Amino acid sequence: MPNVQYGIDHPVVTIRDLDKAREQFKKLGFEPNPVGFHPWGTTMSLLMFKENFIELISVNDASKFGTNSVGGFCYGRNVGKFLDRVEGLGLVALHSKDCKADHQALVNRGLVSQGQIDFRRDMKKPDGTPDVAIVSLGLFLNEEERDVSNFICHQHRPELIWVPAWQNHPNGVEAITAVNYVADRPMELAPRYVAFYGDDRVKKSADYVEADSGCGAIRIASPKRVEEMFGSIPMPDWKGDKAPHGIAITVSTPRFDELGEMWTKAGIPSTTSSRGTLLIAPEHCGNVIMEFERKQ
Repeated sequence: MPNVQYGIDHPVVTIRDLDKAREQFKKLGFEPNPVGFHPWGTTMSLLMFKENFIELISVNDASKFGTNSVGGFCYGRNVGKFLDRVEGLGLVALHSKDCKADHQALVNRGLVSQGQIDFRRDMKKPDGTPDVAIVSLGLFLNEEERDVSNFICHQHRPELIWVPAWQNHPNGVEAITAVNYVADRPMELAPRYVAFYGDDRVKKSADYVEADSGCGAIRIASPKRVEEMFGSIPMPDWKGDKAPHGIAITVSTPRFDELGEMWTKAGIPSTTSSRGTLLIAPEHCGNVIMEFERKQ
C-alpha cells in the first residue's frame, strides 16, 4: 500500500557513531544506503523499504549548527542535544506530499509547530553519480514530552530516495509496521495522535494507545503492557529518565524463518516475544529494540 498523508515515513535512530551503527544493522541483515550529509552538521544513512525507511543519524560537524535554523530551532543542534543525553529513537517523521498545506492543516487542528524548514542535501545515486535531494520539513516537536515528537517530511524528488536498488535487504524486510513507546500514562498522549489522525483511528485504553497512521501503527504502552509485549528483553537505556520515550521499531519480512540462522552466523542473539515476533536487544541496534514479524 502506498504511503499516505501522515503515514510513518521514517523513525530517526540517533547515534554517536554512524559507522558502528551501520555495521550493527548490516549484521542484522539490512543494507544501509550510502552515507549522506545535511547542511546543518549531521550525517546519515538510510535503511530503505518500499514505502518508508529507518534513518540512522549522527553529528559530524557541530560547527555547522545554526544552518537552516527557523525561529532559533536548528535540526542539527537538536540532534546534538539529544546525544548529550542518550542514543536511540528520538523522532518519527510522518509522510507528506505537500508540506506547506499539511503543516497549516495540522496547526489549524491545534498542534504546536516550531515552523518549517526547506533544505537541499547532496547525495549520490547507486551508480555513484552526484545529485541533490530537496526536502521540506514541518516541525511538530512535543514541548511537554520531547521524546514523543514528530515532523512531517516532503521529499520533492522522491525518486532519489525510494531507489529500488536500496530496498533489497538480505533479511527481506519490506516495511516498518510500528513504532513503539513506553509511557506511565499512555492516555495523556492520545490527544496528540487524535489531532494527527482523527478519533476513529486511535484506539485508547488506560494502559495502551495505538494510532493507525495509514502506513504503520504508533503504539504507546504502559510499563506493564510493554513487559507483556516484549518480555524480559532489556529496554533501551534512557539514563533513568521515566518520561515517555521510544523503545522499539517493528518491521516485517517474508523471510522470517531464515532470520535465526542468519543472526546465529553473525553472532547476534535474539529472543521470541509472547506474540511470536523476534526481538533484537538495543545494544545491537543503536539503543532501540528491533522487532521482526512475519509478513502477513
